[in-house]
Amino acid sequence: MRRIICLLLLTSLFITLPLQAADIPRTIEAEGTAIITNGDLITARRTAVNQAAEIASRQASTFISSSAETRDGALVSDNTRITSNGLLQDIHVIEEQLKGNELTVRIRAQVSAAQGCPGGMEETAYQRNIGFTAFPMTQPSQANAGGLHQIATQLPELLARELKQQPGFNSHTATHMTLHPNLQNAPTQMLDDGTLTNLQRHTEQTNMQYIVSGVIRDISQRNPQGAREPNILVDLYRRTDPTNERNLRAFIMDVYIHDAFSGGLVWQNRYMTAGIWNAGQQRTGFATDAFWQQDYGHKVRQTMRQTVADINDALRCEPFSARITRTEQNRVWINAGELSGINPGDRLSVYRRYTHYDAMQIAYPEFTNTQRTLTIDSVQPNFASGTLNSGAGEINIQRDDIVKSQ
Repeated sequence: MRRIICLLLLTSLFITLPLQAADIPRTIEAEGTAIITNGDLITARRTAVNQAAEIASRQASTFISSSAETRDGALVSDNTRITSNGLLQDIHVIEEQLKGNELTVRIRAQVSAAQGCPGGMEETAYQRNIGFTAFPMTQPSQANAGGLHQIATQLPELLARELKQQPGFNSHTATHMTLHPNLQNAPTQMLDDGTLTNLQRHTEQTNMQYIVSGVIRDISQRNPQGAREPNILVDLYRRTDPTNERNLRAFIMDVYIHDAFSGGLVWQNRYMTAGIWNAGQQRTGFATDAFWQQDYGHKVRQTMRQTVADINDALRCEPFSARITRTEQNRVWINAGELSGINPGDRLSVYRRYTHYDAMQIAYPEFTNTQRTLTIDSVQPNFASGTLNSGAGEINIQRDDIVKSQ
């Protein structure tokens, strides 16, 4: 009977994701482990099940897709990749073992392959370089409860680490940088003539393809805000009851993705959640065991996982791009190599960079397909080179032009 109750409790922790109608699900099993801290078996179970679910997702259905098409001498697509990007449904705990203070659970779930890219496009085989900047707080004093002041740098670092586990992404951290000069109005900024823009200057100076930035809008506690209860004893009880909704703590975060070559804003989203915070003024710190054991910490973790999934969905179908760093007759060098998945024989389309100026003489770029193809024949870890199907001088290919996989 006790076993049945435990399984029912575990079942209530799961979030079921819908299957695509065209997908054919298959069954997969995975294990997760967690350390029981201070006798908190429920939290340990939740952690172990979440870990098992993540492992099951990574083991999801694999598929190989490839296509190659050339039009008028220009490469339209040349992609081959194996992906493992699955959706879980009907999760069941089938085994639970306790050894000392370590809990191990085994789950069984149905997994289906994720939906492909729009328009029949295939995912690129290359690793996109994604840079994560700091996620500053609009009200840093809200971090005093719990000592969460490192959230501005640690949260994007964790997001970068999670995204790096996804196929097709090579994420980096630059949390010493803050992309938005005015947090209240981010991502919009005012130009010298008083006009507003979502373009970011100087993003092209990085070696990234995309820049992920964010702003943490609110991590405030609801308690002790609001009117007090007329009855002093009832008011005291509600303030000390760890499960009372007055102990809710907010988490509101905006996330932005900018194209590093053009500086344009390509995606943004707001995330809002709340959870019970019963640690009071105890300095748990951010991303510590004590923080994750809080209901609030669990809700923040869920939000972070959703953020990574959304970034993956926003960028996984985007073409790979790299910067041209040098040209010599019909030979071209790019700032991506073996670590980005570049191989000898790969073909990339060449795009010419044109710089335009607005009324205030502020530059903004435009990239135009030259209808020329670069064939790679030499690959190093961080750069590669190859030959054009015509001389670089004929179409004026220069440094800071780019190549694309599609």
